[in-house]
Amino acid sequence: MRRKAQATGSESSGNPPDTTDYVAVAIAYAREAVADKKGRKFGRLLRLGAKRFLDDLKRAKKRGATFRFSPEHANHACSFIELLPHVEGKWAKPEIVLHPSHVFFVVQLFGFRKPDGTRRFTSALFAVARKNAKSTLAAAILLYCQCCEPEEGAQVVSAATTGSQARIIFNVAKRMVEKTADLREHFGLEAWANSISRMETGASFKPINAKASTQDGLNPSHVGLDEIHAHKTPDLLNVLTSAAGARSNPLFLYTTTEGYPNPGPWSEIRQFAKQLLEGLFGETADHFLAVFYAIDDEDRATGRKADDSFDESKWIKANPLIDVNPHLLAAIRKEAVEAKAMPSKMAEFDIKRVNRPASSANGWVLLPKWKSCDGVVDLDALRDVPCWGGLDLASTRDLCSLRLVWRVGDRVLTWGRRWVPESAVASRTERGTVPYAGWVKSGALEQTEGEVTDYAVVEAAVLDIVERFNLQTLAFDRWNATEVVGRLIEAEVPMVEFIQGPKSYHPAMQELERLYISGRLDHGGDPVLAWCAANLVARRDVNMNMAPDKRRSAEKIDDMTALLMAVGVSLSSEAETPLDDFLSNPVTG
Repeated sequence: MRRKAQATGSESSGNPPDTTDYVAVAIAYAREAVADKKGRKFGRLLRLGAKRFLDDLKRAKKRGATFRFSPEHANHACSFIELLPHVEGKWAKPEIVLHPSHVFFVVQLFGFRKPDGTRRFTSALFAVARKNAKSTLAAAILLYCQCCEPEEGAQVVSAATTGSQARIIFNVAKRMVEKTADLREHFGLEAWANSISRMETGASFKPINAKASTQDGLNPSHVGLDEIHAHKTPDLLNVLTSAAGARSNPLFLYTTTEGYPNPGPWSEIRQFAKQLLEGLFGETADHFLAVFYAIDDEDRATGRKADDSFDESKWIKANPLIDVNPHLLAAIRKEAVEAKAMPSKMAEFDIKRVNRPASSANGWVLLPKWKSCDGVVDLDALRDVPCWGGLDLASTRDLCSLRLVWRVGDRVLTWGRRWVPESAVASRTERGTVPYAGWVKSGALEQTEGEVTDYAVVEAAVLDIVERFNLQTLAFDRWNATEVVGRLIEAEVPMVEFIQGPKSYHPAMQELERLYISGRLDHGGDPVLAWCAANLVARRDVNMNMAPDKRRSAEKIDDMTALLMAVGVSLSSEAETPLDDFLSNPVTG
C-alpha cells in the first residue's frame, strides 16, 4: 500500500494538506487484525491492541467521554512523516512510505485528544522485531513533535544509557533535516553536530546519555527511548520522568525489541503493556498506548500452543514489514538456519527475530477466567458469617495487604484493604506504568503519609475488622510484622504465622485455582487484586508443590499472597486440621 503526501504545514494550520485517509488505513488494519481469530498473521497482543483502538473510537463518540478522536491530527502527522526522506539504504522512492503497521501506531498516538486539545497518550510503546524501521519511525515522530506540537521551548530528547545508543534516533532525525531543504525553511530548523534547533519556538532536539541527563536545566518535553530493554537500571528513566513533570503535554516514546533479563525498567514496562492490552486497568491507563508485535506464547486460556520460532508463516507476527521487504525475510531465513544448527544462537534468534523474551516466567492465573469471577461481595450480609484473613506486610515502601475470605455454600467470597505510602504513589505516577493514583482516587488503594507504610493505620484496620466481622483466624507472614503482630496478639486478635513455602501454600493454591476456574470465587472485580493475580508466578519444589515466587514475579503480588494465606487457613479450619500442624511444620524444597 503506497501513499504520497503533497505538502506540509504546521499542526495549527487546520486540515492536513494530503488527501490520503490514513485513519481509514488504520481502521482497516485494525479490523483485519481483530478478524484474524486464529492468529495466522497477527499475534495475540497486536489483536488486543487493535480491538482497543476500535473500542476507543466508539468511546470517543460518547457523551462525557474523557477524550475525542481527531482525524485531522491523525492524518496530519502521517502526511508530515511521508514527506521525510529515507536516510539509509536504497528505496523505490526517496520519501518514506508508511507501512500500515506504522500508520496504525501514528494515527492512534496523534488522533486521540483530550478536551483541552492535547494528546491523550503521554506514553507510547512500539515493540517489534529488529529491522522493522522502529528507529526511523521514532525519529520521524520526534521531529513532528518538535515542528508541529505547540510546545514553547520544547526539549526533544533521544535518550539512552550510552552516547552512541542515544545518537541512533538523533542521527536519523539529523540526516532527515539535512536532506530536506523545505523542512528546514518552513520550520526554521538548523542541524548541528549535537542538536537540531528551531529558533522560532526555542525548541531543540538532542541526544542525551545517562551522565548528561543529570545536568541542570533539563526539562524534556518529548523523550525517545530506543531499545529500552538495554537499560540496565531505571535511573535514567526516573531522572527524565521527574524532569518532565512541568510539561503539559509530554511524550515518552519507547521503541524496542525484546532483550535478555536485567534489572532495568523494561520488565516493568512490558508487564504493564501486556496487562493493559488484556484490559486489566480499564480507563485508569488511558494515557498509555501499546502496540506489540511478537509471535505467540502458549495461551492456557484457549489451549493454543506456543508458536514455533522456526515456523516461517509465523514470522510476520513479529515482523510486520516482512510482507513488503524481501531482504528482511531472507535475513531471517539465514539466521534461522544458523540458530537451528547452533543452540548458542537460539536465544538471540528468539529475541531479535521473533520478539520473544530469552526467558519468561509464565503467569499462574488465567486472566480471562479470573476476570469473570466479578460477583458482588455484600459486606453487610457477611457481618456474622465466619471469615478468615491473611496479612502481608512484606513491603514497607510499596504495597501491603489485608484480605478476608468467606465460605458461603460452595462459593468463596473475598474482600480486602491495601495500603501504599504516598512516596510510592508519586513514583508510580511519574513512571506511568501502574495506576496507583487512579486506584487511590477510586478507593481501591489507601495512601498513608510519608516514605513508608504507616503500620499504625494497618493495625487500626485489623482491629476494626475484628469488631465488624466474625474473624476466625488471621494468618500473617513474619517478615516485617513482629511488632504489629505482637500488639495484635495482646489485643486478642486470633493470629497465626503462615510459613512461607510450598508446603503451606500448595493446598491454598490448588484450592484457589479450583475456585476461580470453576467460577465459584467472587472478588467483586477488584482491580488491585486482579493486577497482583496477573503478576503471580509459581515456583515448585522437588515434589511439585507450589508457592508464589516473589523473585520471578514481574510486579507486586502482595494482595494475592494475602488471599492465599486466608484461603489456606480457611481450608485448615474446614478440614479440622490443627493450625500448628498445617502452618508451622518445617518447609522443605
